[in-house]
Amino acid sequence: MKKILIPLLGLITLLAFISCSGKKTGEKVSAAPQEEIHVLYMAQAAYQPEDVEGWAKLFTDITGIKVNVDFVKYDEQHEKVVASAVAATPTYDAFSLDLIWTAEFASKGFAVPLDDKIAGFKDDIPKSILDAFVYDGKTWAMPFLANFQLFFYNVDMIKRAGFSGAPPKTLEEMVTMMKAMKRKGIVKYPWTDSWNQKEGLTCEYTWLTGAFGGDTFDKDGKPIFNTGPGLKALQFMVMLLKDGLASPKSLTNDEPAAKDDFIAGQAAFTSNWTFQYGFLDDPKVSKIVGQAKMGLLPVAKDVLGKYKYNTASVSGFQGAAILANSKHKEAAWKWLRFCTSPIVQRAYLTEMPVWKSVANSSYAAKMDPTMKIKAEEIASVHHRPRVPQYTETSSILQKYIHRALEMKLSPKEALDKAKAEIEKL
Repeated sequence: MKKILIPLLGLITLLAFISCSGKKTGEKVSAAPQEEIHVLYMAQAAYQPEDVEGWAKLFTDITGIKVNVDFVKYDEQHEKVVASAVAATPTYDAFSLDLIWTAEFASKGFAVPLDDKIAGFKDDIPKSILDAFVYDGKTWAMPFLANFQLFFYNVDMIKRAGFSGAPPKTLEEMVTMMKAMKRKGIVKYPWTDSWNQKEGLTCEYTWLTGAFGGDTFDKDGKPIFNTGPGLKALQFMVMLLKDGLASPKSLTNDEPAAKDDFIAGQAAFTSNWTFQYGFLDDPKVSKIVGQAKMGLLPVAKDVLGKYKYNTASVSGFQGAAILANSKHKEAAWKWLRFCTSPIVQRAYLTEMPVWKSVANSSYAAKMDPTMKIKAEEIASVHHRPRVPQYTETSSILQKYIHRALEMKLSPKEALDKAKAEIEKL
C-alpha cells in the first residue's frame, strides 16, 4: 500500500482553524516565526521522519510556529523525556509517549492532562486506545499511533502441509500445522518471534496471556501472571522451543529480526507489529512474495468464543503529550492537534488511524484492504500494566521469562520469582 499525499487545501484549512494567529487562510505569514517549539519523536517504527518533517514545515508556514523535531531511537526516548522534565530549562515542549509510561509520567507530574482540550472529539476515538493514556482519572496524551500486534502466516507452507491454506483460529490448530510442516520437511522451525530480553518479550508474553484468557496484572496493578493464563502462556512458549517448533533464534531476535526470518521463508508463522505487513510482498527484500498474509492472532481452544473477535493482541499505542515545564504549552497543543488530526491520518494510512471516522470510512477500506482485520484485532488488545514503576516491572518480567525460555528455570519457578521481585518494588 502506497502512501497517499494529503491535499494541500485540506491542511491549510485545518491549520487555519487551529491557529489563533488571526490570519485568514492564504494570507502570507512573516518570514520570522512568532514562536518556536521542540518536539521529541521516535525514529524507528511508526510514521517516518521525512513525513513528520513535512508536517512540521507546512505547520510553520501557516501558523508561524516553528517546530524543531529531534528524532531518536525508541530506547533513548524515556531517558530524554525525564531529563527534560526535571530541567530548569526544558529541552522539549512535546513528545511521543509510549502508553507504558503514562502512569509514571503522570504520577511524577512530567506531563499535563489534556481532558479539557479533547472533550469535544474523544467520542471519535476507540475507548481501547483512549484508555491507554488515562491514569488517575485523567488523560495525559492525545492518541497518535494505534500500533498493535497481528498474525502473519505463510499460505503456501500451510497448503504444502496438507491443509486448506486458511490460518489457524486456535493455538492448538497452529501447533498441529507446525508439527505437520516439520514432519514433511517444509520448514525446520515453523515459528519465529522476538523473544530477546527486551520490551518486546513483555509484549509477546502479554498477548499470549490474553490468548489463554487473561491478563498479566489485575485492574489495581497487582501481578497475577504466575497462575492460570499467564502460566499457560509461558508453558506454551517453552513447549514451542522444546519441541523444535520455535526457532532458537527467537531468544535473540528483536521485532525486525523476526520479520526478516519470516520474509526469508524461514518460518510459517509469527506475531509482529503492523509494520511487518509492508514487507511481505516487497520484491526488494522478501523471498515469499505472494505467499504470505496478515490475519488475526489465534487463541487457545477453550478461550474461543470468549472474545468478540476470537483473537487477542497487545497494544503498543503512542500518544502525543506536552511537558509540564514547557513554556510554550498552547503552541505545543496546536502542533499536537494538527499532527494527530483525522485529515493527516487519512493521508498516511500506512499506520492504523486512531479516529473511528477515518478507520471506518469507505476511503480507508479502498486504500487499505486490511483495515477490517486491523479493526477486529485492535478491539481485542491487552495492555501491559499501568504502574508508575513500569520500567523496573517490565525488566524483572523479561529477566525471568527469558530464564524460563533458556530452560534455566521452570515456567512456574520463573513467574513466582518475578512476582516476588515486582511486589518488592
